[in-house]
Parts: sequence; structure tokens; C-alpha cells
Amino acid sequence: MARRRKKSRPKWLTILIVIGLVWLVQESRFYFPKRIHPPKGVTPVTVEMKTTSYCHCRRCCSYRWMLFIPYQKTGAFSFRLKHVGMTSSGAMVRPGTLAADTSIYPYGTIMHIPGYGYGRVEDTGGAIKGRHIDLYRPNHWFAHLWGVRTQKVQVWLPPKAEQEGVPDLPGEG
Repeated sequence: MARRRKKSRPKWLTILIVIGLVWLVQESRFYFPKRIHPPKGVTPVTVEMKTTSYCHCRRCCSYRWMLFIPYQKTGAFSFRLKHVGMTSSGAMVRPGTLAADTSIYPYGTIMHIPGYGYGRVEDTGGAIKGRHIDLYRPNHWFAHLWGVRTQKVQVWLPPKAEQEGVPDLPGEG
């Protein structure tokens, strides 16, 4: 009696599945939102500000690839290695990460943006000055879809900044 050989999947399909799983593990960290809640007992300040959005792609973050190594393409530190998804405060970007002018809104400032939810300031940007925040989105399509909006944003400054006497928030009133 002849034994039937078990049919195995093609080698190319196994390689494709492994590549897909590796990509999913690497890319999924950008899709899980942070758990951000406003501090209890602190009343927020409502500020009208310009909101834009960005993602971790090379168009939004100005970097290029050399083989498999990303590097900075502009500024004083050209050709410096780029840590994709790393903010200026050292945190990894995820939904809920905001970029703002840290001279007005220091790192750790919590904001509530209508249509986006709660976010925490953990990043800066060259074009972000004054009453302008940049919201992190998981991919370029979502970032482009947001566009430029002017919205009333609730702002909770971190306790340390309130004690140090941060300058008056623009639009406060």
C-alpha cells in the first residue's frame, strides 16, 4: 500500500507569510493609541489653534533611505542616522502624540482636540510656532485626510510648568 505524501505549502508562500508577520509586528506599534487622561482637579484652558497632522513617513519627517538605513536629509545634522518613529522627547510615536511649540506648551502638556481625542505634547517641529499643533496619525493617508483645521482645544499644562510660571497661553481669555 502506497503512502500518500502530505501536501506542503510552497516555499514562496511561507516566505511571504513571514515577511508579512514581521511587517505587521514592526508597523503595528504605530497604530495602538496611548492611554491619556487629563489630570483630576485641574480646569482646562480653551485655546483656539491651528491643527495639522503628520505621520512617521519620509515625506512628513524628512529622511531618506540608503539601502536599509534611514538617515536625516536636511538641516545641520544631514546624513545623521534617523530613528524612525522617535520623538524629540525620546518617546515612540503613537496615536495621541502631539508636536507643539515647547516654549509655550512644554513636554507633558495634555490637550483634547475635537475629532482626534486626547493627546500629549512629546514632539517639536521646525514649522510649529505659537498656536499651532501637529497631531500624529498612523499613516500618510490619515494625515493628509485631516488637512489644516482651526479648532478650540482644551489644554492642561503639566504641574511642574504651572509652578514655574509658563508665559500666558496665546488665545487665553
